[in-house]
Amino acid sequence: MHPDWLGEPFASKNNKLSITRKVQKRLLAEAQEAFPYEYSALLTGRGAAITSHIPMTAAAPDKHAFAWDGPAFLRALAAIREANVQWLGVLHTHPHSPPIPSTRDVRGWHYPQLSYWIVGLADKEPQWRAYRWSDGAFAQIPYAVTEETGDTRACSDAASSSFPKNS
Repeated sequence: MHPDWLGEPFASKNNKLSITRKVQKRLLAEAQEAFPYEYSALLTGRGAAITSHIPMTAAAPDKHAFAWDGPAFLRALAAIREANVQWLGVLHTHPHSPPIPSTRDVRGWHYPQLSYWIVGLADKEPQWRAYRWSDGAFAQIPYAVTEETGDTRACSDAASSSFPKNS
């Protein structure tokens, strides 16, 4: 059994993963701000709908890998619990390569129930990909970009001052 704040966006075969356009735009802006370094964020919401995010502080800026600062990660988990949302995924960028999981990404993945997003910034247009962990590997999955509806509590708004960009 998982804690309430740890989501399972793939719990049902009928769940279609989605992200709001507002969150996608903010993530891209923050990722471009961090360029040429990798950027990462925790994705939050309910069910399979990503409606907010928390930018993560890097342990050390790196152009080819990301690792979170431990205390910042624990603060992010606390913010998720306080906002009464669920952690639904992780997003990071590949500033200089396509959005395909690297060997390091595969070895470092510890949350098989969560979605895994990579934004490739190497081309003129950003490339977004979502993945699911299945049978010991990442499998690319479809997702929808939605308009924000209803009352969503934005962890990123509440916690952004506590979680500086990793640039």
